[in-house]
Amino acid sequence: MRFNFCNDSDDKKQMTSAIKLEEMNFSIYTEELKNILDTLGKNYSHFLMVGHSFGAAIFVTFLSKYKKYRKNSELVLWDPSLLPWKRKWMEEDFSFDKNKNLYRSKRSKEFMNKTFYNECINIKNTVGIFRALNKESLIVAATKIGKKNAGKYLQKQHNKKGSKMIIIDGASHSFGEKRHQIKLFNETFEFLTREDIKIGKKNALEAEW
Repeated sequence: MRFNFCNDSDDKKQMTSAIKLEEMNFSIYTEELKNILDTLGKNYSHFLMVGHSFGAAIFVTFLSKYKKYRKNSELVLWDPSLLPWKRKWMEEDFSFDKNKNLYRSKRSKEFMNKTFYNECINIKNTVGIFRALNKESLIVAATKIGKKNAGKYLQKQHNKKGSKMIIIDGASHSFGEKRHQIKLFNETFEFLTREDIKIGKKNALEAEW
């Protein structure tokens, strides 16, 4: 199953029940994810957490906050973001819109509220959080920054033997080309069906960000 927490669509009828993007922050992301897992958890024995980009940081912080999900979940990070972001970078990339009371990207349509903006600057280092989880994980990197971030995550991983890092050379951050998507999904499936867990034989809920 795939969930869209934010109303980032132009189709207002389709997304009226979603949370507005300008309202999002780390607490809401993690709490809403917990609500979904608590509701659906009765029907599933295992969870596959596949976090792409910023979603990787969300899942890492979620598992740190809600420890009961660590044992019955698998963690996969696709071209992961690494937080905190430097204040200098944020100031270069965003400008504050006083009328909307939001930070808007100077290069894209992205925007965020004050709380989320400050969280991205001041949050505890997600590599350190990841290290404390001590979970076997798959980390897939594509872009130059993604490779650098992935290397830092793997370097801090306690259980390197059970974890794996894959680099898909030439892929974009969104893994847009079909050949890269095939490689991405094959590597992910191989990790999730490895002999020691046999995840393919269990009921599972896939939560993708």
